[in-house]
Amino acid sequence: MIESSVSATAGAWRAGDDVPVTLREATVAWAFAAHAQLSEIATGYGNFVTVAELAERVQEASGVHTGAPTRMWMDAILRKVARRCHNAGEPPLTSLCVQEDHTVGDIYKYVLELARLPIPKDLELHAAYARWQCYEQHGAAMPAEPTAPPLTPKVAGSRSTSTTQQATKPQTEPARAAVCVECFIELPASGTCHYCV
Repeated sequence: MIESSVSATAGAWRAGDDVPVTLREATVAWAFAAHAQLSEIATGYGNFVTVAELAERVQEASGVHTGAPTRMWMDAILRKVARRCHNAGEPPLTSLCVQEDHTVGDIYKYVLELARLPIPKDLELHAAYARWQCYEQHGAAMPAEPTAPPLTPKVAGSRSTSTTQQATKPQTEPARAAVCVECFIELPASGTCHYCV
């Protein structure tokens, strides 16, 4: 019994019988569960999940648990999900998974690397457009009126706070540039995306 509790804190194990699971088996199980969980989350317009919440859901859904800190294994799982979506031509479900501050964080840049796209000036806006595509793909009830994709609440709140603070200064905010509807990269002056041509 001592041996299984040691493996439970250091590695991965199956819930119920505490049988140790190899790292490879665990990551495969977690990646499948993460894809399924994110697909389910995408069925509700405006839904998203934090990395910590997804880690819990993935362990429950797969029946494979670990005592390792989330930061040590979830990036690998999100990369696997990103590759699966990219290879299947699906919108990046990883855009639905955010940090505690509701930003997508550096792991989202992997989606752009897979697509061989440059990192946009506004990563959060790019992720918002990607979430919009996920909602459409998975049958979420979309707004009747066309609107800009919503940012996550904390990101939107921090931007409105900084906009309010800047409003007291006599300066104009530049207009938001148009983005490509396929890859969400800012369009050049010609209006034609060089990456999607």
